[in-house]
Amino acid sequence: MATETAGHAAEGGRFPPFDQIATTGVSQVFWLIVTFAVLYVAVAFVFLPKIRKAMEDRDGAIKSDVAKAAALSAKADESVKQFEAQIAAARANARDTASKAKAEADAKTAAETAKVEAELNARLASAEARISDTRAKAMTNVAAVAEDAAAAITERLTGVKPAAASVKKAVASVMGS
Repeated sequence: MATETAGHAAEGGRFPPFDQIATTGVSQVFWLIVTFAVLYVAVAFVFLPKIRKAMEDRDGAIKSDVAKAAALSAKADESVKQFEAQIAAARANARDTASKAKAEADAKTAAETAKVEAELNARLASAEARISDTRAKAMTNVAAVAEDAAAAITERLTGVKPAAASVKKAVASVMGS
């Protein structure tokens, strides 16, 4: 190995890989340029248009999907508003129906109450009339009994039978009639 290195140094002291540049370097540079040109043309006119078209299609699909989603969202919002309006109308209708039913029930209750009160008042008036009649009859009997008792007591205490008119007068003044 040392002898080879010394032999190359004796040939001119040049580096052997650089020696090849003079003989094959031009052809290598030529093929490098040709290969680069072929790859550039392939990338610029074949692959990049396909990639660009795929990206544009993808952007178009995304924009289309976003537009469809926005339209569906607007439609859903409109449906929600209609549904809420229907619910509000149904609630108002239910409140009206409930208030009408309550008013009817109150009217029926008031009519029934008035009817029952009228019946009770009639029965009460009838009962008061009967009580008044019974009291009047009882009072007449009480007055007669009181007159008889007063006459009997006076006769026993005094031994003389009092006059019927004076006994009636005395009992009437005590009874307040």
